[in-house]
Amino acid sequence: MKVLRIIFGAPLSLRRNLFLNIMIALCLCIVLAGGVMIYEFYEHLEENLEDTLNAEAQELISQIDPEVPQFGLNSDALRFRGVQGAFRYTVFDRAGNAVAGGETSPAIWAQLQTTELGVPKPIKLPGNRIGTGLRSGINGQDVIALVSTYPTGNDRTQAQKLLHEIEEQIVWVALGFAMILAAAALATRRALLPIDQLSKQAEQISPSDVDQRLTTRDVPAEITPLINAVNRAFDRLETGYRAQRDFSSNVAHEVRTPLAVLRSSVDRIDSPELKESLVQDVVRIDQIFQQLIDLARADTAPTSSFAPVELHGLAVEIASDMAQDALRGGHALSVSGAKNVQVHANPGLLGIALRNVIRNALQYAPAGSDVDIEILDSPAGWQVLDRGPGVPDDMKESLFERFNRGEQANGKSVGSGIGLSIVKSVANSHGATVTIQGREGGGSVFSFVFNDAPSDFFTKSAS
Repeated sequence: MKVLRIIFGAPLSLRRNLFLNIMIALCLCIVLAGGVMIYEFYEHLEENLEDTLNAEAQELISQIDPEVPQFGLNSDALRFRGVQGAFRYTVFDRAGNAVAGGETSPAIWAQLQTTELGVPKPIKLPGNRIGTGLRSGINGQDVIALVSTYPTGNDRTQAQKLLHEIEEQIVWVALGFAMILAAAALATRRALLPIDQLSKQAEQISPSDVDQRLTTRDVPAEITPLINAVNRAFDRLETGYRAQRDFSSNVAHEVRTPLAVLRSSVDRIDSPELKESLVQDVVRIDQIFQQLIDLARADTAPTSSFAPVELHGLAVEIASDMAQDALRGGHALSVSGAKNVQVHANPGLLGIALRNVIRNALQYAPAGSDVDIEILDSPAGWQVLDRGPGVPDDMKESLFERFNRGEQANGKSVGSGIGLSIVKSVANSHGATVTIQGREGGGSVFSFVFNDAPSDFFTKSAS
C-alpha cells in the first residue's frame, strides 16, 4: 500500500487525479484503437475471404471439361456434397442447370445470369453467407462456377480467428499496458516535480529565515500567479512579524534602564523589610524582561549564527555558573553522560535553553535532592533529571506554551510562564525536540534532543 501511495499518490491528491486522468485518456485511446483494429480485422478478413472464393472459383473452372459427362466433375466428391467442408461448390450450364453441386435456387440463378465473362461477381446467399460466381467460356460453352461459404458458424469462425490473433499477441498487449502504466506514472511525477520542489522550499521558510520566498523558475505558467500571491502574503507576514519582534525586543530593552534606576532608588530605602520586598519585585520584573529578550532571540535565530558546540563542555559551564543558586536551595548539580558530542547550533541560545530547564528543575525539586544533567550522543542532546513532583500527563504539552505557568504542590502558580516556551523556541530553531517524561522513583526527565538530520546540520563523535 505504501508503494502504491508513492507511485500513484495519496487519495484525493493532485498526483493521483492527474494519473487517473492520464489513464482514462489512454484507456479511451486503447478502446478506440481496439475498435479500429477489430474493424480492420473483419474488413481484411472479408477481403481475404473474397480473394479465396475467387481463387477457388478459378481453380474449379480450370478443372471443367465440357466434352465429358458432368463436365468431368465428380458430384459425389466432398466439396460438391456440402458436408464438413469450408466451402460449397456448384457448377451451372448456360441454362442454369446444376451440373455438379446443390447450391441452387431461382434467386441465386438470377444473380448468376448477370455475371460477365471472366469477371468474379459477389453473390448473396441465405443465412448471411457470401459466394462468388465466375462465368467462363470453354470450347464454346458457357459454364458458371459458384463457390460459397459453408452455412455453419461463419461468424463464430471469424470470432475464433480474432480471439486466436489476440491470444498470440497477449504478451505484447500486457507489456504494452505495463509500459503505459509506467509512462503515466513517470509523466505524472515529472509534471508534479516543480510542485514537490516548491514544497521543499516552503519547508525552509521559518521564523529564522523569514526572508526566503518561493521561486517561479521552472514552474508551470498556470501556477506562477499562485506562487506570486503566496510570496506577497509572505511579505505581509514578514512585515508584521518583524514589527512585532522589534516591538517586543525594544520594549524589553527600553524598560530595563528605568528598572536599573528604580533598583538604585530602592537601595536607598531605610526600611529593610520594605527594601527587601521591593528588591524582589524589581528582580522579578527584570527577569521577565530578560526572558522576553531571550524569547525574541530564540524566535529569530538565523542559521548563519550557528557554530560547532560541544554539549558536555557547555553543560559543565552552565552548571558551574548556577552552582551557587543550587546550593542555596539545598541541591547539587552534576554533569554526566557522553563527552565530545558536537552539534551545529547557536551556543548562546543553547545555553539559555539549558539554564531555563535547570532553573525550572531547581525551583520544583525538594531541598536536599540532586539535579543531574546527562549528555546524550545517539542522537545528540541532553536530559535534565530531577526529583520534583513530576508533571501530569495532560500538562506535558501545554507546559511549553507561552505564559502557561506550572503549579506547586500548594496549588499556587510560580514563574512567568516564559522559561519553557523559550526552550521550545530554541528547539524549533535548531530542529530539535523537547519532551517531559516521568522519572522512575519520582521526578521528571526533561529531554532536549536533536532530530536526525543531514550530516551538515550536526556531527557527533562520542568518546
